[in-house]
Amino acid sequence: MTIVSYNLHGFKQGFNYLKELCNVYDIVYIQEHWLAPFDLEQLSNVSSTMTVYASSAMDKEISTGCLKGRPYGGVGILVNNTLASEVRLVRAANRYIILQLGQILLINVYLPSVSTVGRDDVFIDCLSSIMNDIADIDSIGVIFGGDMNIDFSNKNYLYDSL
Repeated sequence: MTIVSYNLHGFKQGFNYLKELCNVYDIVYIQEHWLAPFDLEQLSNVSSTMTVYASSAMDKEISTGCLKGRPYGGVGILVNNTLASEVRLVRAANRYIILQLGQILLINVYLPSVSTVGRDDVFIDCLSSIMNDIADIDSIGVIFGGDMNIDFSNKNYLYDSL
């Protein structure tokens, strides 16, 4: 099983390379697709050989009226159709998505960047939510990936938490 993680920096910008990744890898973690909830279906058009599990980070903004500013966030996991029958969606949140593939948990995250207001709290809340979501799942392993938005050479509070 081969896995890759890719920050698209927008669906339109990352589309072509994402198509290539789907031809090479069994599982593709994606972050920052910037799609609204009603546009998530566009991810299904990337590859006919992949099943898509995704969430939008813009649910709240879209539900409160007209979108102001540029789109942002969003995560997904694309799984080769040969594995899809063994996959169960555990949770799709705005900053992470969890799948169970047999007894392996696939966790893809987009943790907040340094420019995020209240970054430390958002970071810890996200990790806490993930731990809560997987607490009762019997698994033999976890493949945790995505965009951590953390400098691993600078060991600090968030590094230790991760």
